[in-house]
Amino acid sequence: MAAGGGNLITLVAALIGVGVVAQILSDRFRIPSVVFLLASGVVLGPEVLGVVGPDSFGNALSAIVGLSVAIIVFEGAFHLRIDRLREAPAATFKLVTLGAAIALIGTTVAVRYALGTGWAVAALIGALLVATGPTVITPILEVVPVRNRVGTALETEGIVNDVTAAILAVVIFEAIIEDVNAPGELFALFTQRLGTGIVVGLAVAAIVVYALRYVDLSPGNAPQNARLLVLGGALVAYGAADAVATEAGIAAVATAGILLGNADVPYEDEITDFKGDVTLIVLSFVFIALAALLQFEYLIGLGLGGLIVAAVVALVIRPLLVFVSTHGGRFTREERLFMSFVGPRGIIPASVATLFAVEFRAEGMPEVANVLVGTVFLVIFLTVALEAGFARQIAEFLDVIPMRIIIIGSGNVGRTLARRLEDRGENVVLIEQDVNIV
Repeated sequence: MAAGGGNLITLVAALIGVGVVAQILSDRFRIPSVVFLLASGVVLGPEVLGVVGPDSFGNALSAIVGLSVAIIVFEGAFHLRIDRLREAPAATFKLVTLGAAIALIGTTVAVRYALGTGWAVAALIGALLVATGPTVITPILEVVPVRNRVGTALETEGIVNDVTAAILAVVIFEAIIEDVNAPGELFALFTQRLGTGIVVGLAVAAIVVYALRYVDLSPGNAPQNARLLVLGGALVAYGAADAVATEAGIAAVATAGILLGNADVPYEDEITDFKGDVTLIVLSFVFIALAALLQFEYLIGLGLGGLIVAAVVALVIRPLLVFVSTHGGRFTREERLFMSFVGPRGIIPASVATLFAVEFRAEGMPEVANVLVGTVFLVIFLTVALEAGFARQIAEFLDVIPMRIIIIGSGNVGRTLARRLEDRGENVVLIEQDVNIV
């Protein structure tokens, strides 16, 4: 179904409409939205209704997906609070370094021997599957209110690994296409993209913060203009960095999002609400669109090897990296088990794998494209269906959902009790009628 201008607009509008329905179902049944979004994409795709196919978006797919991913990553980074990282700083740091390395090496080895690919292709798939991402973690945490230290560790891991996984995957992809094997050259490509993204993100964040604090944004429309300024800043950061180096835009929007989210800027509540609505729309569209492009023959072609890879990723590598990274930290055994269970893959591996597959086919490498897309989407489908679908039940079984405690009176005794309960990971609300004490 080739789409002209009018057809493309109709298609995008229809997918967004389906996405809104999926979000409503998510709220109604208390199941993370990504489960409904992926299911909707499969139903609309060529394997069921055939409403969406590989040619539906024409050459616009890369641009649409790229800008959508930029907004999604920015929104996730904007919500990351640096002060919450102090609750488990060492474990969080190890999750995005040592844990990511374990995921990369373990997945690469699993793909190499279970599917019989070359080491380069296995490393490419391994790099993509390092990313968990806020697009799947955030919907889970919305229906599973875990303790702050657990939620922060999972969110930080998702945001940071989205950036490093995307950049590393691009470097490996270019090495395959251009036959680059020198480790020094590969490292230079990685640091160039990461550095470019960070610098551009810093610059854009500084400009936006200055404009929000010191520039007259028209008093009558200041909240609206602030929202548009932040959204425009995110898109400019992505476009500018990506123009310098491919996939550097992901690092740029993540950097800008973290800085803006932790800066003391006016109209923060309005910006957060607006950003959340925009992200909801683009997330719905991208998940449905990418799932709809998948053909079952890619999954079937993997055979038993594909299931082995997915099982190793979810049942061996994920628990291993979590327990190694959180050893000696503040996490309880039950919290570590829950974090081991929650590691679904999201939009970054799906979008980047889809775009790489197009390039591989253009280079006359259709087998590589099929293995890449099939493996990545199989892991995404299985981890989302099982981990997102049963996250609340697992959390309740492991008893990692904190108590909600209300303390009336914020005197010395009340504050001391609140601090001790918070240190234990419970959610505490202090109620005090004397404003002077508050």
